[in-house]
Parts: sequence; C-alpha cells; structure tokens
Amino acid sequence: MKASLRRLHLSVPESWKTSVTIRRLLFLFLGLMIYLPLMGDVLPKTFDLNVNTVSDVTLTAPVTVEDTEATEQARAKAISEVQPVYSRDDTITMHQVKLVSFIYKKASELAARQDMTPEAKLKELKENIPFSLSADTMQSLLTMPAPALNAAAQETNKVVTSIMQKGIDKKTTSDPEVIQQLVNQQIVLVDLDSKSRKVVREVAMPSIAPNVTINEESTNTLKETVRRSVKPIMIYKGEVLVEKDQYISEEVYRKLNAAGLLERNASKLPFLGLALLVLFSVLFLRTYIAQAHRKIYGSNAHILMLSLIIFLNIIFMKIMSSFSTIDFFSPGYVVPIALGSMLIAILLDTQLAIVCSVLFAFAAGIIFNFESLLPVDFRYALYGFLSGVAGAYSLGKATKRTRILQAGFLVSAMNVVAITALYLLVSSTGSWRELLNEYAFGMISGLLAAVLAIGLLPFFEGLFGILSPMRLIELSSPNQPLLRRMLMETPGTYHHSMMVASLSEAACEAVGADGLLARVGAYYHDVGKMKRPHFFIENQINRDNPHDTLAPGLSKRIIIAHVEDGVRILEENGLPKQIIDFAQQHHGTTLLKFFYHKAAKASDTPIPESEYRYPGPKAQTRETAIVGICDSAEAAVRSMSHPTPESIETLVRRIIADRLEDGQFNECDLTMQELECVAQTICETLQGFFHNRIEYPDDKQVAVKQA
Repeated sequence: MKASLRRLHLSVPESWKTSVTIRRLLFLFLGLMIYLPLMGDVLPKTFDLNVNTVSDVTLTAPVTVEDTEATEQARAKAISEVQPVYSRDDTITMHQVKLVSFIYKKASELAARQDMTPEAKLKELKENIPFSLSADTMQSLLTMPAPALNAAAQETNKVVTSIMQKGIDKKTTSDPEVIQQLVNQQIVLVDLDSKSRKVVREVAMPSIAPNVTINEESTNTLKETVRRSVKPIMIYKGEVLVEKDQYISEEVYRKLNAAGLLERNASKLPFLGLALLVLFSVLFLRTYIAQAHRKIYGSNAHILMLSLIIFLNIIFMKIMSSFSTIDFFSPGYVVPIALGSMLIAILLDTQLAIVCSVLFAFAAGIIFNFESLLPVDFRYALYGFLSGVAGAYSLGKATKRTRILQAGFLVSAMNVVAITALYLLVSSTGSWRELLNEYAFGMISGLLAAVLAIGLLPFFEGLFGILSPMRLIELSSPNQPLLRRMLMETPGTYHHSMMVASLSEAACEAVGADGLLARVGAYYHDVGKMKRPHFFIENQINRDNPHDTLAPGLSKRIIIAHVEDGVRILEENGLPKQIIDFAQQHHGTTLLKFFYHKAAKASDTPIPESEYRYPGPKAQTRETAIVGICDSAEAAVRSMSHPTPESIETLVRRIIADRLEDGQFNECDLTMQELECVAQTICETLQGFFHNRIEYPDDKQVAVKQA
C-alpha cells in the first residue's frame, strides 16, 4: 500500500502544489466538506404527506420546535377561564346615601308644613322620590314623629352604606329577592318598631344601586399574565410524530408541519445560516494559516490533507450520531473527536490543531444536538473542544507511535474531567449510573482516537509525502535496510554520514530549522556511493586511489554519478521525497575543483566549468543547504593532518564563502546572520570531534622511567 501511495504521489505534477487557483478551489472544497455533512442537522428531510392518508414512513422530530398552534389553543383556553376584574365606584355609594338623606329630609319638611293638604304633601313627596314607594310607606314618611323619622333615616343610611361598600353589581340589583335578603340581614337587629322597620326596608331596597364595574385595563393585564404563564407546547427532537402505516390526522399533520417535515412548508433559512457560519469559519481558517503558517499555506498538498482530515473527523461524528436511538449509548461522548486534532498536530502543526479544535467543537454541537432548542448544544461543543485541545497538546513533538497511545490516555482523562464539569453545570439531569456510563464512553473516545490516529498516520504520510517526527525516527534507525547495507558495503561513507548528521542537526537547531529532518537526510545523502564505493576516498582503506590512473573526465563522471545513483536507490527503496532531496541537492551545482584543474592543466584548450559541475538543483531549503555545508566541512577537516581550532574555523568559513560566492544559497532562505550562526556551530562541533588528545605512554615506557 505504501508503494502504491508513493507512486501516486510521485505521478502527480508538482505545479499543482503552489497554484493559487488550486488553493482557492481547495478552500472552497473544504467549505463544502464542512457544509454538506451538517445540512441534515440544521434542516430535516421533507416528505410529501397529506391529511387523511396513511404514512409510509416513521418520522421523528429532527429538531426541538414549538407547536405554536397547540400553544395558542392552550393560551386561549386559559384566557377564557379568567374572571373579570371589578372596581367599586364609591361616588355612587355617596350619591345613593345623599339620596336617602334627601328623601327623609323632604318628608320631614312636608310633614311640618301646615299650609298644605295631606294630598298635596303626598303628591309633592312622590314627585321628589326617583323611585316608587308603596302608599303606606309614603304615608308613614309624612306622618311619623320627627324622632322616629330621624332614627329611620339614620338606619336607612347605615344599611345602604354597609351593603354598597361590599360592592354591588347589576346582576345583584336585578334580583329583588337578593336585595331584600341583604337588607333584612342588616335591619334584623335594629331597635325600631315594625312601622319604622318597614319604612327603612322600603326606602333602602330601591336606594341600593350597582357600584361595581368591570375594570377593562386590569382584566386585560390579568389575561396577558395568564397567557404568558402558559408554557409553550414543544415538539422535542427525537419524538415520534407518526408511525409507518399510521393514519395522518389533522393534529399529526400539524405537528409534522411544525417540525418542518412537510415539503410545502419547509424553511430554507437554516441552510443560509449554516452557509454563513461555514463561510466565516473557512475564511478565518484561511486567514490564520496564511498569516501564522505560511509554509503550510504555500503547499496545496498540506491544504488538501488538512481538508481531508477535517472531513474525516466530521464523518466519524455523523456515523456515531446515527446510533443516537440506542438507549444506553452516548454518541456525543464516545465519538473520537480528538482524532482530527491529533493528526493535524502530528502532520502539520500543534497551534493549527488547536484552532481546528474550535471547528470540530462547532460541528459536534450541531451534529449531537438531540435536545437543545438552539442550533448548537453547548455541552457537546465544550466537550469536543476540550478533547481536541488535549489531543493536540498531549502529543507535543511525538517521535514514537507509542506516544500517540499515551496521548489517547490523556485525552480519556480530559474527557472524564469535561463530562464531570458538564454534569455539575447541568446537575438537574441524569443519574449517577448515567454519569458512570458517560465516563466509560469518554475513555473509549480517547483510546479510539489514538488507535485510529496510529492507523491513519501511514496513509497520510504515504499519500502526501509527509515526514512526521515519528517517520523520521523510524528512518534513522540503524536497522533500516539501506543504512545496514551502507554500514556493510561502505563503512567509511557510513561513518562520514553519521558525522555530517551530527553537524547538520546542531547547525539546523541553532538557526531554528528542522534538526531531525537534517539529521535523517544526512544519513542518506551519500547512499549513491554504494554503487562504486572504492572510488571515494573515505572507503579507500589500505587501497590505492583509482583516480590516480583515470582521466579527469572519467573521474568526474564517476563522482557526479553518485548523486543520480543515490536518487535512484532512494526512490527504489520508497523513501520520501524530502529525504531524496538531500541526496539530490547537497552538492548543488558546485564545481569539482580538483578534477577541473587537473583536466585544465592537461588540456591545451580552455575547458568550460559547466562540464565539471554537479547537475543540481541548488539547495531549495535551509536543511539541504546546511547538510551540503557540513558535508564539505567534515570531509575537508578530516583530510587535515593536525586540525587546530583556528585552522578548522578558517576552513569552514572559506567553504561557506565559496558557496555563497558561487550562488549556491540563492534558491533557499538562508540569511547572512543564519550563515554566521551555522559557521560558529559547525566549528564548535568539529572542534569537539577533532580535539587534541593526551598521548599516554605505554607500559614499557612507564617501566623504564620508574627504573
């Protein structure tokens, strides 16, 4: 599988990796890969159903929505049961009391007049009373003694005031028996004679008028309060609305419509809302990568790999969400959401993995939103973010695949902490048994993410030619077939490569380059010498140098051929392109000075330098440039008979200066300051390799001196 992925990788044209048009299409592709899987979670699939038909599917509510029609019906019923709020008008009571006083006063005045006949008195009294009284009562008012009349007036006022202060409505006054009963209750204990008691009753009953009216403002306020107190009737996500082969009544149809499951009434606004959120997320991600990770942004292969990882992680969430109907299963907690963050941290960058964790959390909040009325369930969003961050940070600079498994355990621990926090935040839901169940799923999530990351890592490494630290560590193992073969067939080249690797790693780390990549690249940079090992001086132990008897042109072809041979050997053994670049670029287009001058001395005509230069290309990265410097420096210092710190420094700086003048660093981003730092680091490391050693006397010399 690795070989096929490598062939696929090598067969794709290199131009696509830096194309701006391709990059724009890739970000558009990323937006679609986020948007399409989430569509079904913001808007449900719709169906063509009608009232009084039989459903051919079982439908559940895809989201939690309010049943507005049922809610309005419940509110209307509650409002209809509200009793009117009445208000008492005390001015009416005062008016009726004044009327009673006026009647008794008028009767007293008429009774005292001597110039009027009884008939005239009776007529005038009748005209001044707004209601009718019996003839006996009228006669009693005109003939009663003044003290009795005053007592009757006082008691009548008390009765009217007492009854009307309690509030009298029109319904009460329309029933004479009720009014009579109320009056009788008031005068039953009054100390009056029967005649006066009758007068009080006769005058009080018609004097009692309705003084209570409906207060429209207070009544409406009460109705609005009752209306608001009625809770909305909800259709909850996952609620079965209609079973297969079930008759669709008007109520069922209304619920299907409210849940947005009917084609004719489905809203498209959630689609637009999701599109805007995805657009913002992709634009933010693009801007962040362009500013903070320019190397990743410049490689379309990296953008494509990032898009595939994000899509893969969302697909895993979608797969897990399909098991939401299982009672004991918690898909939102068991999903390996940290997988995406772990892969991005290993293959690309830890900080980028943190940013993508926000995107994964957003997707998890939408996909696993089984209960929340809002589009995003904050519980699963928070859980997904913490899990993703733990997965990214727990890896660090992982150099062993076992570290991924360790990171899985750390993610599991963080998942448990996150679940505990969420349980305490929403303490009103769930039991301890459910909490323990969620703990188990949270731990499974972390371990599952680690296992999947270990399994998917070789796929992404092979498909995109990515060299992760773990892959580099594997390639640096002495048990690698090529390194073992180099040790057996070209021990001198093997030792030289090890020395160059140590120099290169130290120099790269000094300037902030990838020291591990440089070290592994240096291991393989001279692998082409295995084809003709004895033509290279480091392998000529106790042998004559064959170049002494060869023509300069032939020697040149043999020496230059080790670059092409190395590239071919590395490709045949399936090594990544980044390692092959070290074998191809470590000499750049430098001149083979020894053989060039030898040929020039033996030739009568000028020889162009281009015939004695390596084919290149020149170093494209800081790492390949530094390995080239270290390669020349180590070989040159090793050829010195008595290297001193001064001579080593002079030699190293001359090698760098020659390459700089020759334009070998024109195509990589090494600065003058970094070259100075590289020179100092190489000198310090070489001085450690070739420091002067104390010559200890042998046993015989010691014995002579002691004698």
